[in-house]
Amino acid sequence: MTHKPLHQLLRVASHLLDQAAAEVRAADLDPVPENIQRIGRALIEVIEVQRQLYAEAPELQPKTLAASPREHEANRLFTQFTIEALELEDAGNPEGAREKYTQFIGLSPSYPHREIARAEIKRLS
Repeated sequence: MTHKPLHQLLRVASHLLDQAAAEVRAADLDPVPENIQRIGRALIEVIEVQRQLYAEAPELQPKTLAASPREHEANRLFTQFTIEALELEDAGNPEGAREKYTQFIGLSPSYPHREIARAEIKRLS
């Protein structure tokens, strides 16, 4: 079974979500930060499916996006903690979600990922 059609659709989806976030900002669609975060959550879900796809079919992973082992681990850790935090938030437990992001900050060597986690903690406060 070929995964190439799914790969192409996911790439288009992630590109469209990225464009949508830029349009939210350009259109000043209030509340801008919250709307961008909503789109960001959808993008995280698409990226998780892409990660699973690339694990099964590594030849589909774009060479320009191939992460180093350290980056791959940082992305995996971020995805894991973000999914857990979003589940806690969806269950009505924002404090648990903040704690999950705080745990992530203590573990992650990735500055960009830690900054995203800090922004999520601020949003949940």
